[in-house]
Amino acid sequence: MTLTAKATLIDVDDTAGRTTATLVASLAARLSALHFISGADAIASLTSGFAELGREVSKTAEGARLREALTTTTVAANGEALWRVLRVGDGASTAVPSPVLAQLRNDVALLLADDLEEVLGLLPIPAEAPTGALPPPQQTVTFLDFIIGYWAFSKEVVASVEAMAKLGRPPSAIAHPGAEPVPPLKGSILR
Repeated sequence: MTLTAKATLIDVDDTAGRTTATLVASLAARLSALHFISGADAIASLTSGFAELGREVSKTAEGARLREALTTTTVAANGEALWRVLRVGDGASTAVPSPVLAQLRNDVALLLADDLEEVLGLLPIPAEAPTGALPPPQQTVTFLDFIIGYWAFSKEVVASVEAMAKLGRPPSAIAHPGAEPVPPLKGSILR
């Protein structure tokens, strides 16, 4: 039995649209930029991007409920204390936020591209020139903004990987009789 599936990528109206070549160029540009910036700047930009996503998600019903629930726990107080004492938000509050969700979606689109091998054979592809002004740095990056953004990003990663797994053979077709069981993981985050 062969299972085939097709994913549909939808671009924003009034844009040129994504192609495999522009997605490869974007990823290549992000990776090459890492040679010219410090690790601290890269982490600050990512942290700022997660916090920006968290603020946006907090405007939704689900995000607002999550934020409210976290606010009443010691997790929020401890997170803010760590954030303040270790000055985690200092660099992130002045960094340009990375568009973490857009970058994730573009990278997933690359994994689904039918012509990726062909396009990779054309390397080097010139990097896509940025258009418009850079977004302004954020005023304040908080622990709750970050953690909610990280949660939303993680949900997108899980949903993407699960959707991509459905594009292949069904799990029963790849199971091998008599294979050794996977040993359970030892230890726990929560003890």
